Amino acid sequence: MKQRKTWTTALTLVLALTCLSFKCGGGGNTNNPPDGKRKYAKAADDIAGAISSMIDAVKKLQQQGRITADEEKKLLQLLNTSNDANNALINKIKSTTTVDASNKSELLSLLSQVTSAVSDLNNSGVLKIGNADARQRLSKFISTINAALAILNQLNT
Repeated sequence: MKQRKTWTTALTLVLALTCLSFKCGGGGNTNNPPDGKRKYAKAADDIAGAISSMIDAVKKLQQQGRITADEEKKLLQLLNTSNDANNALINKIKSTTTVDASNKSELLSLLSQVTSAVSDLNNSGVLKIGNADARQRLSKFISTINAALAILNQLNT
């Protein structure tokens, strides 16, 4: 019985040392960006995807006659402005190695531009659409964008 206890203790010790030598916490791979940066990059990419899908939806709604040509033109201008602002944010996030005090103010400035552009898109574009069904459909894209913006707003903390 004593020999069994010795072996159990020895194997536990070997397992613990092996685990420590391989850095079980995942800290050994330095090629992966920090979780914060990855989270912000994904949120910004989600915004880009929603904008792209919204552009397609606007064109389809105009072809179906649910929005006017003037509404389509206004929405596409606002979508392009939102997309340009978001692309600047994506480029800054991807060019940083980590999100810290040295780049936080610039990221927050770019985030403010995206937030403002999306707000204009919603208030001056989507909410001004005459067709309630088209307005509701496009509002779903705005909701998706706002969810991603909520993640990006964690930069403020």
